[in-house]
This record gives sequence, structure tokens and C-alpha cells, in this order.
Amino acid sequence: MMRIKISIILLVIVWFFTTGISDLQAKLDRGIKNTVTSNMFGASGDGTDQTKAIQSALDYLERVGGGKLILGKGTYLLSIAKSIHSKACIVIPAGVIIEGSGMGVTIIKRISSERKQNGVLLVNKGYDTKGGYNAAGNIVLRNFTITDGDVTSKPRTYGDLIALGHANNVLIERVQSLNHDQHFVDICGSRNITERDSISNNLQDTYGTATIQVDRAKNLGIWGLLLDGTNPKNVTIENNKINSMSELVLQLGHDQSIAGDIRVVKNAINCLNKARAQIAIGKDEDTSILTANIKDNQIKLNNANSVGVNLVANTANRLENISIAGNTIIGKMRSATIVGNSVASAGFEDILYSHYVEV
Repeated sequence: MMRIKISIILLVIVWFFTTGISDLQAKLDRGIKNTVTSNMFGASGDGTDQTKAIQSALDYLERVGGGKLILGKGTYLLSIAKSIHSKACIVIPAGVIIEGSGMGVTIIKRISSERKQNGVLLVNKGYDTKGGYNAAGNIVLRNFTITDGDVTSKPRTYGDLIALGHANNVLIERVQSLNHDQHFVDICGSRNITERDSISNNLQDTYGTATIQVDRAKNLGIWGLLLDGTNPKNVTIENNKINSMSELVLQLGHDQSIAGDIRVVKNAINCLNKARAQIAIGKDEDTSILTANIKDNQIKLNNANSVGVNLVANTANRLENISIAGNTIIGKMRSATIVGNSVASAGFEDILYSHYVEV
């Protein structure tokens, strides 16, 4: 009898998760019957400013209830000057897929004349007006390259390549990011976000250039964000290849956030900076993480003061249900992994830790 009960419970669990995944995919692909191409709206990818044309295509898809925008081969320059928004080049409505023709084939790039000007390249609609997880969601971004441009000694202060504020259900896959003055992806006060199978090569060595940042909707979030304090939940960063000069590459907590259900799995992270210390996977000391799985990542470090995984909190914050297992960390380093409290060993529960290190 006990075996039968256990089997029934397992079947219910399997049904729940498979149904949930199917529903999510259905939401993300909703409206796929409404497919348009960029050239239908005048976006030719000829290396000129394409902001108005791409926004027109997205606005059309919003009017018809969602759909897919296919960007063809070429370079699509974006600008604040021709945007409908004062802080972002392109505003993405709910229920939309933006799909390029391949990494290195379709290139989305900040216009060079605005390189020093603050502004996000792509952001979800309503990030600055809707709180909770009620801004535009059910969004897919895939199969293109996105970049700020060449390395510069005077990058702008605010503005990510892709910013998600108050979003629910977003998939970013097979997207290549090159240099970014802020972040490749800023996941701010959002939930059910997946970043997978992407490639990042960032040589911009300035403060605040973490490839992926997870934080709350508060003081240091996305430029223009509605500051209601919403925390990030259910974030997956999986199977990405990242080369970076940044001080902190994957930032799992920022600005007093409480991040829940974080998965960082099977990523290859190459910390390129030999001149100064880097942290491959880490967070701010003033943040908490409640449930995280950091597993099977391949990390290479190049400075004697660098750290592979650094989860340190102050006494006001905590780590709970943390698994750090199966990571391979090689190269020059201060430590492969640091887990602890900056003042005293307290506030940590159910932490599983194992790794492989080669010095």
C-alpha cells in the first residue's frame, strides 16, 4: 500500500511540472501565427538607424495580440533619439518573440553617436509604470548578436543591452552579447526568467559590467525603473559561454535584494582579467539568497586574488538551501569558493558544498 501511495504522489508531481512547462512554452509561443519580418516595416539591416521600423513592427504585434518578429541578416542600429521612450531604444510588448537569423548574422547595435549617452537597448514595456510582476512578459529573445560597440575609455553610466523590470516569463536563448557598458541582461524585480545557450564576450573593463545581474526593483536597478522593491524569483542561467573582463561576471544579488530559486548550471566562465581580481559567480554582501543551485559550472580564473564562487553576506542577510556542487575551478585564484558571513558565521542553513579545483 505504501508503494502505491508513493507512486501516485510521484505521478502527481511529474504531471504538475510537465504541465507547468507546457503551459509556459505555450505562453511564450502564443501568437506565433502572427509572424512578420523586419523588412515589412522598413528595417533592412543595412547598418543605419532602424529604431522606428523595429518599434513599428512590435507595436503592430501588440495590436494583434502578440506574435513573432523575424530580423533578417544585417546590422540594426538603435538610438534613443528616434525612440518612443526617453530611456530605452526599443520597448518590447507582452507576448512577443524577437528572433534573429543567427548569432553573428543578425546584429543589434547601439548607434555610435550615442555611445556615451545613457539608455537601455531593449526593455520590456511597462517596466517603469507597473509594479509586482505585471509589466510586459511572455517574451522570447533568440538568435541574434547584441552589443554596445567597441571598448571605450568613457562608457555611459546607465543602460543595459537587455533589461527586464517587473517581468514574468521571459526566455533568452542563443543570443550573443559583445561589449556592454552596463549588463548584457539585467533581471530586476522579475520572475520566471531563463537565460540559456548564449555566448558573451565582454572586454569592457569598467565598474558595473556584470554579464548578468539579478536584483530587486529598487535604488540601483534599471534606469527609469518603477521602484517598488519587488524581488527576483525563479531565475535560471544555464549552459552559457562567457568571456569577461568584468569585476563580477554573474551577479546573483544586488542592492539589498532577496533572490529566490536561483539556478546557475553548466555555464563556462572565463575570467580574462589578469591585472585585477574577478569573481565569476557572486553577490553583494547586503543581499540574501533563498534556495540556489550552483552546479557543474566550468570556471577559469587569471588573477591571484580572484574567486570562483563568492557568497558572502553581512549579518542582516542570509543564505538558505544553497547547493554548490560539481563545479570545476582552475587557474590563478585566491579561493575557489567562499561561503560565509563578513562579520560572524550565522544565518546560513542547509548548505551543500563540493567542487573540483586545479591550481
